[in-house]
Amino acid sequence: MTPIKEIKKTTVSQVDSLLASVPSLLSTFDSVLSTHFATASPSQLEKAYSLTLSSSPDAINAPLLSALSAYKDLVSQALNNIQLLERYIILHVPKMEDGNNFGVTVQMTVAKLLKDARESLLKKSDAILTYYNARADAVDKLSLEKKTSTTTSSNNKTDSTKQEDKKETTSMVSEEKAVKVVEDKVYPFRLMALVALDVNAYMNAKSGLLDCFNDFLMIVENVDKNKIKLTSPKGSNGGNSIGMF
Repeated sequence: MTPIKEIKKTTVSQVDSLLASVPSLLSTFDSVLSTHFATASPSQLEKAYSLTLSSSPDAINAPLLSALSAYKDLVSQALNNIQLLERYIILHVPKMEDGNNFGVTVQMTVAKLLKDARESLLKKSDAILTYYNARADAVDKLSLEKKTSTTTSSNNKTDSTKQEDKKETTSMVSEEKAVKVVEDKVYPFRLMALVALDVNAYMNAKSGLLDCFNDFLMIVENVDKNKIKLTSPKGSNGGNSIGMF
């Protein structure tokens, strides 16, 4: 068996497994949505985030980061599945010839759907990095200044080698403590901006997850319904070897 035929055989098996696992994958989407993205109202998020950030303005928004992590995992998984399906179609493109090209048109249509979905998901993945950078800048603009206070203590120690010979030594110990303070003049509005940034990231991730769910559902439906045309675009008697683009 040639290397390409071996890859084709493996790819066909992987796609069959993917289509069989669709119910489980869709259930995972539902689970992430209900666990990490159950809050529907931005105002509820603002209250929750403000409560935490008002006491610790530079603290990590743990619930949001957990939601974004789950979102990134599903986006990454969807990208892997899309690329698998793209390879699946490529390996079934027939030799280029005149006539009986409806099946090839189906292949091209599904391939276009896959490409568009992949590019959309990549942009969503990049948006998460943009959020991290924007949040770092927002925290920096909170005017959290570092002030250093120094305390000094002395320790007296008496050393002696003989009863009549005593030595007293004094050691000085300095300790520095960093204290963060907030400039009240600009703090409230900048904190509101930080909260709004987190809320926006949450809503974008939720919307992105729903888009990812819809795209994945559309793709597997098209692949499943058109599987015969995708694997045998020229019919059972036509060739389905790798063609030229």
